[in-house]
Amino acid sequence: MTQEASNQADLRVIEGEDQGQKDPLVGTTIDGRYFVERVLGEGGMGLVYLGKHIVLGKPLAVKVLRPDVSKDQEIITRFRQEAQSASSIGNQHIIDISDFGTLPDGSTYFVMEFLDGTDLSGAIEKAGQMPANRVVHVAKQLAQALGAAHENGIVHRDLKPDNVYLIKRGGDTDFVKVLDFGIAKVGGSNSKLTRAGQVFGTPHYMSPEQCSGSNVDHRTDIYAIGVMLYEMVTGDVPFDADNLMGILTKHLYEDPIPPTQKNANLPRELEAVILKAMSKQTETRYQNMGEFYDDLVRVGDGLPALAMADGTGAYSTRRTAPTVGAVTGAPTSGGSKTGIIVAVVGAVVLLAAGGGIFVAMNQPEPAPQPPIAVIPAPAPIPTPPVPEVVEAPPPVVEEFLISISSEPAGAAVWRGNELIGNTPLQLPRPTGDERLDLQLRLDGYDSKDFAISSLTRAESISFTLDRERSSSGRRPPSSSGSSSAASSGSNDSPPPAMTPSMRPSGSEVLDPWAN
Repeated sequence: MTQEASNQADLRVIEGEDQGQKDPLVGTTIDGRYFVERVLGEGGMGLVYLGKHIVLGKPLAVKVLRPDVSKDQEIITRFRQEAQSASSIGNQHIIDISDFGTLPDGSTYFVMEFLDGTDLSGAIEKAGQMPANRVVHVAKQLAQALGAAHENGIVHRDLKPDNVYLIKRGGDTDFVKVLDFGIAKVGGSNSKLTRAGQVFGTPHYMSPEQCSGSNVDHRTDIYAIGVMLYEMVTGDVPFDADNLMGILTKHLYEDPIPPTQKNANLPRELEAVILKAMSKQTETRYQNMGEFYDDLVRVGDGLPALAMADGTGAYSTRRTAPTVGAVTGAPTSGGSKTGIIVAVVGAVVLLAAGGGIFVAMNQPEPAPQPPIAVIPAPAPIPTPPVPEVVEAPPPVVEEFLISISSEPAGAAVWRGNELIGNTPLQLPRPTGDERLDLQLRLDGYDSKDFAISSLTRAESISFTLDRERSSSGRRPPSSSGSSSAASSGSNDSPPPAMTPSMRPSGSEVLDPWAN
């Protein structure tokens, strides 16, 4: 589901942890239909409970927004959009959401199927490098799920291993379920929830157009699946860095290391599919999930991928893509026609040349002519050389970063309703007349407002937060909870500082719903 305010529904199950005071919803019945058994996971914005339909006895997951968060109309709109988007698609590989409502205290909730399995992120960690046949099997289901979403005008925009669940259904132990449509872009919507210029998603899986804040379409989901397949076959994400801007820059400007250089057992055909899906230009990716699915079927059947034929599945600086004739083992029809045309034209030219020689040999010798005086031509006047004009390269504008820190560390940095990150972090100094009005927030401490602009010259800014005191003089309890989840929960705690070795997770986000 989503990494924003409602956050991911795939929270890990909390096992063996002290839940402290009993949750007031546990042991109660919601709307006379859903008995709440226990907490599956929680985050800063809401909780996910294991429930059971009191008549059918069917296990369910109940996702509930906290009462204070439920007062934010934009968050409620996203929460409702998550439920409507997922339920309107109607595909077996999309998590099923069956009900939506409001609790007596004003909290908003929706009910979804309970998934007993593991997320794709955990499966990758366990396998290291997945075998090609398993990767193709999972990828085909992802293409079917997202193809159905795109046909309904819905672009997910936050595909990543944490939002894909593998469950057992029938004899299939890798049956795919896609979650977290909270930041989905609904076709035709001009809402500020999907306006251009905002950056939504999780950095390691974002398309170049997402990284630049440009408008996105369904092909951004194709890029994200390509990144996930790359991680499945190599065990690593294609682009990583020790800061957020470094990751975005690599998505925009760097080619990935070919997967076969990290996994020698990977078939070239599957590598070509992955690289075509990850093309930086939307025009050279697969244009829809149907094309993507068909090429996966070809690879699964042991046939050459079409990505190998059109050259988009390989980078020219590393490997020359085979021609269509080389792939099929037969010359192309265009080449045969060209050879015939060249042969005919050559014969005509040769005959014409031979005829000219024959005529010249049978002509009578001309009478000798008197010599003609030749007047020498005047010597040419040398033209002075034109100096070469060399254009000076454009000046290199270096980005100036400002370090923001706080005591204590870990404070959330907000710009209006947009979560920028958590201290310590670096922000690029605004240019021109731009000004960033920011606020530090940390549970148990007073918020602190500040701003940076192009006139800010300090390389670092540090703040000491004052403890917030309740009427009784005691520090209020923190609202942030454990960052674990179940098949349908979400991790809303602030993201940790990124390091080169850290594994990408649902906490690396760039928008107000970020973890």
